[in-house]
Amino acid sequence: MELAALREHIEALDEKLKPIADTPVAIEDIGKYRMPSDRDANDTLIEAVELYAQSDAAQREKIREIFRNNYAFAWAATPPFPADSEERFRQHLIHFSIIDQGRDWRDQILWMRDLLRSPFATRDVVEEVASMSDDWARDQMLRAISI
Repeated sequence: MELAALREHIEALDEKLKPIADTPVAIEDIGKYRMPSDRDANDTLIEAVELYAQSDAAQREKIREIFRNNYAFAWAATPPFPADSEERFRQHLIHFSIIDQGRDWRDQILWMRDLLRSPFATRDVVEEVASMSDDWARDQMLRAISI
């Protein structure tokens, strides 16, 4: 998928997901809710991950910008599979790289630490994805694997 088509598709999905993302939830009711599972959003995320992996630094920044500007999509879209192989782990880590600091960098650090518990979190894969990342995500990944 080309960047312009990706942007248009994500913007349409973002509009669809905003009512869910923007609905306030009382903390005592949190157990009654589940994250939305939108197959189109999840499949589009994987297309974004694949484009990101093939892109140069300037285009990767544009992809990160699309995600920053479409917060409902960025919040709801998840890879439609677990990180149960080296390639799938790599795709999950690229997703982390795209989101970068997200809306709350503390959530991102917890997410990254969970990802790096994977048996597929090898130094080579983490360094490869870190090299695609913006400064913040790259620094977090490299710092975590050096511990």
